[in-house]
Amino acid sequence: MDDGPRFFSVEEANDLVGDLQLEFGRVAQVRSELQPLIESMGGAEVAVAILQDGAAAPAGREADALRLRRLAGEITAAVERINEMGCLVKDLEQGLVDFYSLMDDEPVFLCWQFGEPAVTHWHPLDEGYSSRQPILGVTLKPPPFIN
Repeated sequence: MDDGPRFFSVEEANDLVGDLQLEFGRVAQVRSELQPLIESMGGAEVAVAILQDGAAAPAGREADALRLRRLAGEITAAVERINEMGCLVKDLEQGLVDFYSLMDDEPVFLCWQFGEPAVTHWHPLDEGYSSRQPILGVTLKPPPFIN
């Protein structure tokens, strides 16, 4: 039985940032391997045909087709792991993740982007990244530097 989306406090969302950084780091690495492979196989149309339509690999490229499927599977698995945390992957390329939350008893999305050290922004459910606003009362502490 589905109980609906998980709602996060800012602290709960920030507790997941380390795991999200790892997952999106893996995705970035896989994507860097995937792009040249796709180009070498004949472009996105060929790759989509292999992945979605089950098309045969171009002659002599069977090993590359297997690698393509494996890399695509790694990305899918990373997105599934992120979604299992209760987060919503909004843009894989930009590394955007939203968390359902409540602000003044109204549902909103807390918003995080790969590379940000913490969740410090939110936006309305029916709007997106361009509508991000700072979360009042949340400030980032500067990282400690060892000199």
